[in-house]
Amino acid sequence: TYWLLIRGLGQFKKAIDISSDLTEVQNVVDVTFGNMADNMNKFASSALQNYGMSELMAKDIASRFQAMGVAMGFAQEPMSEMSIRLTELTGDLASFYNLTQENVAKKLQSIFTGETEPLRALGLDLSFATVEAWALSQGIEADMQKMTQAQKTLLRYQYVLANTGAATGDFQRTINSWHNQLVLLSGAFQQLG
Repeated sequence: TYWLLIRGLGQFKKAIDISSDLTEVQNVVDVTFGNMADNMNKFASSALQNYGMSELMAKDIASRFQAMGVAMGFAQEPMSEMSIRLTELTGDLASFYNLTQENVAKKLQSIFTGETEPLRALGLDLSFATVEAWALSQGIEADMQKMTQAQKTLLRYQYVLANTGAATGDFQRTINSWHNQLVLLSGAFQQLG
């Protein structure tokens, strides 16, 4: 009985910690998304079934993308669409490459920073030469040496979306796999907490 009580208290503490984390993340969502926070909340409420992300994970990842973009000068509304799209892509890439969502989200942050190494593990090259060549093939005139950081970020974002088509929708395609069922179960326990 003693050990069951200790384990029960441990689970109760975990639930309190998750609730506290969600409250803190919600504050970040409200501030960074501003008027678009309702869109983020709506997305997060269905993220578990659609992308294998708990509400906490979806809000945490999207708010980091949003904060980075807003700090670069993007307006909240278009940046909120980008942040949600990148969060969706995080879930799909994690499913496709069998990586953690946190790991994929960190790799996708290189869209904002311009680092080339993180996304190479996913087969994407963010070097100036590659992104400029891709832009030219799409009919976009791009000289990354003369672009602002926000313009470079938008171009890298477009490049990543264009080159991750195979992974897009992977979580839903493979939702019945053992791995994704475990992801759903784990997310459901976190939601319950």
